[in-house]
Amino acid sequence: MSQINKSRRKRSSMAVAILAVIGILAIYSPDFNTTTRDLTEEERTTNDTRDAFKFKFSEDTLKQAADFQQNGHAFESTIATAFFELPNSKHGIDEYLDWAKNSLCITDAMVIFTNVPDKLAPLRVHAKDRTIIVPMQMDEIEVGNDVHITDEQWEHQLEIVSGFYKGKHLDVNLFKIWAGKSWLVNQALELNPFNSDVYHWMDIGHFRKEPWFCGETVVRHPEIVPEDRMMLFMGNKEVPYVKDEFRDSSIQEKRKVLDAIVVKDEFASTFIPGGWIAGRANVWSEFLQRFEETISIYQLLGISLTEDQALLETTCILNEGLCALVRRDNHVGYLDPSEQFEKCSDEECREKAGWRQGGWCDFFNMKYYFWHGGNFKFWDPATGYPIEDEDFGLWHPFVNEVATKRVMYLLDYLHRNTI
Repeated sequence: MSQINKSRRKRSSMAVAILAVIGILAIYSPDFNTTTRDLTEEERTTNDTRDAFKFKFSEDTLKQAADFQQNGHAFESTIATAFFELPNSKHGIDEYLDWAKNSLCITDAMVIFTNVPDKLAPLRVHAKDRTIIVPMQMDEIEVGNDVHITDEQWEHQLEIVSGFYKGKHLDVNLFKIWAGKSWLVNQALELNPFNSDVYHWMDIGHFRKEPWFCGETVVRHPEIVPEDRMMLFMGNKEVPYVKDEFRDSSIQEKRKVLDAIVVKDEFASTFIPGGWIAGRANVWSEFLQRFEETISIYQLLGISLTEDQALLETTCILNEGLCALVRRDNHVGYLDPSEQFEKCSDEECREKAGWRQGGWCDFFNMKYYFWHGGNFKFWDPATGYPIEDEDFGLWHPFVNEVATKRVMYLLDYLHRNTI
């Protein structure tokens, strides 16, 4: 089965102090030991506030979910995703809609949150027996059950952002959606229309290329998701803060990652992408609680919430035993690349083989893990990075990726010059 790396990392004293403050706040929260005493007026007010921001499903949505459950529509895994039309987004509405067509044409069970349900319904007519489309407005999206960020606070995020999004004049609701991914999955779990044990978050733009997976069930191997940890993936980059001159393994000691409290709020600063996240039903609620703590830390430190992947990575770093990150050196169960190429004579085959975009560890390639399956090994970001002997692919990512690109170039050349 899966293996977790156990090398240790020390947390900074400030990180421990911040977590202690949050722990004290938790002790005085209305969820702590309320069964042994009456609630105070302040606690009742807190509960009332929480209820006020709790998302309320429409009667039609609740009835549809209940009908699916009663009729025995069971699927081992469900994908949660979202599509919201808003001005000044990162990409244009038409571009997002094209990606949505590629993503929603698959046959996996799905719960879709959107402010334009009429536009998305036609894209799921082929899978009406495994689809819930949840109407939701932007002001109904939250980032957690016990953390509420006001509109004014969201506007402030663009004022304090230090990275890629500074001065971009984007709609702040975009960042609200990104930070709300875990919360949205938990809303889907509350419905659980298909009695699933495994839930995935999938970005609506995960299928940006041709619609090769239309009519296919992408999650063919839900069994690869760990029983007690959130399954995450490596991005298409090295360990952060590592410069090119440190590639030589003989000076590996120079590549130790700084013991930061949090990951900086900058686009592409993370090694964990947020395009696809998978976990068992019993893990998602715990993960959301820890994610809310991370949001509180960012607010205490005055760090922008605009980069959801930084929030995600920080949550994993601060909570040992919460996340299982797929190691880059292990793809047991896959065919050898040369064998895949020999069997692939067209673009669709290569796309489904997982190599068309330059290797497994790319932002858009997480789907291939569930498509192909395999006996994966994991490491825990909270316990430190694997050493070179434990995960060679992490320390030398260019080895496989460059080789893959060379093979792809050769195949394309042969294809163009062969009758």
